[in-house]
Amino acid sequence: MNALAGNWVSLTENGAMPLDGELSTDGTFAPRPKKGRRAERVPVELGAGLRQRGASGVSVQIMDLSTDGFRAATHLELGTGTDVWLRLPGLEPFHSRVVWSEGHYVGCVFLRPLHPAVLNMVIDKSRLR
Repeated sequence: MNALAGNWVSLTENGAMPLDGELSTDGTFAPRPKKGRRAERVPVELGAGLRQRGASGVSVQIMDLSTDGFRAATHLELGTGTDVWLRLPGLEPFHSRVVWSEGHYVGCVFLRPLHPAVLNMVIDKSRLR
C-alpha cells in the first residue's frame, strides 16, 4: 500500500484547523481502533468484582473486555487515575487503573495486559451463561 501519514492544516473561513490522517492509494479501508485503544474490546455481559485500594470489593457488570482493559457498570464514583482490582470469575484480581468515568460507567486499563488465552477463556465462559 502506498500511503502518506502526517499532520496537515486545513484553511477555513475561521482560520487554520489542524488535521490528522492518512492518504492512501489503496482502494481498501480498514477501520481504526477507537482513539487511545491498543486492542479491540469484545462486548460481554459478565458479573465481576471490583475493589479500590483499602476497600471492600463490590459487584460490577463488565460491558466489554480486551487484553488491555474493560468497561464496567458500577455504582462507585471512581475518578480518573484511581487504582482498582478487577476479579473475573475463577481468576486472581487484575490491577487496573481508571482511564475515564461517566455516570455509572467506568473504563479501565490493565496495568499488565491479559494473555489472549485468558481473554478467550473469559469470553467463552461468559457466553455459556
